[in-house]
Amino acid sequence: MIRRRSPMPLMCMVAGLALSVIAGCSKDWPAFRHNMLRTAQQGRCSALADPTKAPNLAVRWTYPPTGALSPFRASPVVYKGRVFIGNANGRLYALDANTGTLLWQYPSAASPALTSQFTCNPSSMGIASSAAIARVNGVDAVIFGAPDRSIGSGLGEGRLFALNAATGAELWKSPVVARLSGTTFGSKTEFHEQIGYSSPLVFNDRVYIGVANHCDNPIQKGRVVAVHLSSGTIDTGFSYCSTGTCADSTRGGGVWSSVAGWSDSVYVTTGNVRAGQTFEPSPNHGLSMLRLNKSTGAVIWQFQPVPWVLDGDPDWNATVSYHAASCGAMIVSTQKDGWTHAVNVAPSGGTASKRWTFPPHITPFSPTDGTAHGDTRYMRSGAVWRDVYITLNGGLNLTSSGVTGGLRRLHAFNVCASDAERLRWLLDVPSTTPCAPGDTHCYRVGQPVVTRGMVYVGTDQGHVLAIADPSIWPAVGWRCSNPDILAANCVASGYSFVPEPTVLANVALPDGGRIVYSEPALARGKLFIATEGGHIYMLSP
Repeated sequence: MIRRRSPMPLMCMVAGLALSVIAGCSKDWPAFRHNMLRTAQQGRCSALADPTKAPNLAVRWTYPPTGALSPFRASPVVYKGRVFIGNANGRLYALDANTGTLLWQYPSAASPALTSQFTCNPSSMGIASSAAIARVNGVDAVIFGAPDRSIGSGLGEGRLFALNAATGAELWKSPVVARLSGTTFGSKTEFHEQIGYSSPLVFNDRVYIGVANHCDNPIQKGRVVAVHLSSGTIDTGFSYCSTGTCADSTRGGGVWSSVAGWSDSVYVTTGNVRAGQTFEPSPNHGLSMLRLNKSTGAVIWQFQPVPWVLDGDPDWNATVSYHAASCGAMIVSTQKDGWTHAVNVAPSGGTASKRWTFPPHITPFSPTDGTAHGDTRYMRSGAVWRDVYITLNGGLNLTSSGVTGGLRRLHAFNVCASDAERLRWLLDVPSTTPCAPGDTHCYRVGQPVVTRGMVYVGTDQGHVLAIADPSIWPAVGWRCSNPDILAANCVASGYSFVPEPTVLANVALPDGGRIVYSEPALARGKLFIATEGGHIYMLSP
């Protein structure tokens, strides 16, 4: 039986020992997914964590107050009363978190924007990568990646920037980290690299960034680059490439996601390898979750559930979360084919040790197992809370009724449970639309975030929702764990009933139904979210 708890005393009076030992306990939201572990968890108490106050969630300010900017694909970060976010127009904005007033922008209106001449999808337009906050030589800095036509080829090669967070003054600019030597579609003699959606990781006195490509035209060799935090110069002692050697002509394994870090390692997910190649590179670190040495980039272990022969372009776009669960640390993420995988952080023997896969399946997959692994748009990173992981997932009907239903559905997993008890709850997210037949760019739900059991997420209809885990607020009811099975047939068909959590708030943003790609940032009781409609909103209960 699920009992309603007294909301604030149990959730907010006791911070919990785990919060004191996990990096990223800031009341602010200083990085993509909040912290270096990429948990998307705001552990500090605020009104956003109180299910009795969540129904009062409403928009308090909008930027710009009139008109609109270009679309936002990056997510906001929040630090010391300021909001920082880049836009597809190639400019980074710093706003007052309390009023939405513009404090500064970079580059200035009189200077050229940070854009690329290779613009084939949203990831290559302006600034798509979220920023990160750091201390650079004693100064609060905002660090972000973007194309820049003032360097190298002049086409918009990718580099990192560090700015004074208070004034927007340049602290350093890195050399080129993502090469763009031409704009000929399909050329195998040009570099078509980009930073895209990868957000910088500040860790180990370095800044790590993933490198992918412009629209697979053609796929490039995936890389992770590290620069020194103090100067922005490239750390030549760190080297990671996804296929073959860094100097050979093999391709694939783009790092579209953001790098996570903890202890002696960094963690990445990688993209497809087979497209445009007639042979499998060796080594092949594509379509994988990887643990890398933080100083050298050497692969410590690799988990590759989809082998070369089944590679139908299921890029691993979602950022990995480091989950310090009660049953042991694990790395968790959902691949673009709809499967979620959890891998032990410290396996024996130096090889990857899978903890679980959902839907449950033997991995690596095989050509005769009835599964397909293509570009089915599960590109959202998950959120971590206690022993729970909240994400988009294809669901138990993934192989039976098409793969797009889960793009409108949130799954919560008990990460330490058995497969039979893995699914904690299931919700068809309101204010989303079905994927149209043949829609190859179907995005329905944004990136979920969590604070003490309260989940916040945006939708393709331009709504922001507050969802309560059933442990802090009663569920609305029960439903079959397989969405295709009627309740009357659920148990007889071999499935079980799971809770359907309560939606405590469903706020329509003034954009008029524009897709929300980005994650909400939860800082000091305020929620900040940016939209495809070219606006940033602050909401609070």
